[in-house]
Amino acid sequence: MGTTLSGNELMNKDKTNYDNLDAFDGEEDISFDEGFRRMALNLRPHIQSLWKNIKKLILFNAAVGLATVLVLLFLVKNYYVSSITILPDYGEKETTLSQLSGLASLAGVSVGQSSPTGIYENLLKSKAVVAPVIYAKYKTEKFPDSVNLIQYLKIKPDKNLSPALQKWEMFLKAYRAMTAGRISTSMDQINKIMTVSVKMSEPALSAEIVDNLVKSLDHYVRTKRKSYASDQLAYIQERLSQVSDSLKMAEDALRDFREQNRMILQSPELMLIQSRLSRNVDILGSVYLELRNQYELAKIDVIKDTPIINVRDYARNPIYKAGPGKLKTLIIILFLSGIFSGLYFMSKPSLKKYAGYMMGDGLSADGAVAQAAEHPAEKGSSGTIET
Repeated sequence: MGTTLSGNELMNKDKTNYDNLDAFDGEEDISFDEGFRRMALNLRPHIQSLWKNIKKLILFNAAVGLATVLVLLFLVKNYYVSSITILPDYGEKETTLSQLSGLASLAGVSVGQSSPTGIYENLLKSKAVVAPVIYAKYKTEKFPDSVNLIQYLKIKPDKNLSPALQKWEMFLKAYRAMTAGRISTSMDQINKIMTVSVKMSEPALSAEIVDNLVKSLDHYVRTKRKSYASDQLAYIQERLSQVSDSLKMAEDALRDFREQNRMILQSPELMLIQSRLSRNVDILGSVYLELRNQYELAKIDVIKDTPIINVRDYARNPIYKAGPGKLKTLIIILFLSGIFSGLYFMSKPSLKKYAGYMMGDGLSADGAVAQAAEHPAEKGSSGTIET
């Protein structure tokens, strides 16, 4: 049995402790040796606890290391990155930018003032550009036959949806999977050189996908730009066909008139009609020649104004894996595991003590002092606290 302290004695002991603390605070600065000695005395129980549990610490970290190695070897797959560099457009920047901005808005991408490669960066992850890449067929190591990316990613349809919605939902899932973590772009803000990268678990597949992605972007830019640039060309072509028909009809009318009226010099009225028919042929002939010239110029402008994606080099199959860094990951995990497990074993006695306080077990005399201080109304009562 321990000694018992009444409530008044506990309060007096608490007051004495606080007086000692005040006295300690009022002391002059201690020397470095004394401070180091006190710190060593405070750390000694924790170091002893760590040394006492050193075998458990080693076994725990060995288990963590073994589990990490197994996960990295059998569950974490290597991935390969293939990249393509796109150079900026050095042509007429204002015209090209206005054209590409219109293309970006057509694809559902809002861009402000940017370089051509900056607009390409936004277009690369648009559905209009990524869709042909997803539905293209690829030869892979996982499947004996060629598959598209929906099949490669093993995306299953939702049976509760209609066939059309099932197809659209599977495309959206594949689109998110590709654009969220597999397709990436980086931009050199000084030179405006853009790098497009694709990360996949197979080297040949990553190179083929990034090639198809850039080709899809180039096809989108060329075809959509031509659909706008050829508006003027289409109008001139249509108008040229109309004028050609009108000119032919006017020439036929003049020919028929001359065949039917060979003695027109004796009739002023016939001469007036011939003059009108000839003038109509001359006017239509001049319009036709002008439209023909404009038509040829418009065809040249279509080719000249079409944006061109300047690809420095297409991707090749990567030889070395890009990640993950398994050794680096293992070292980081072991380092963190060693730190946290060491802190746990060093603080294990204190943790047990505080856990006992929380559970209401093993309350010491100091704990009773704290309770007496919190309930001054019970100052006169006595308790049975073991010390």
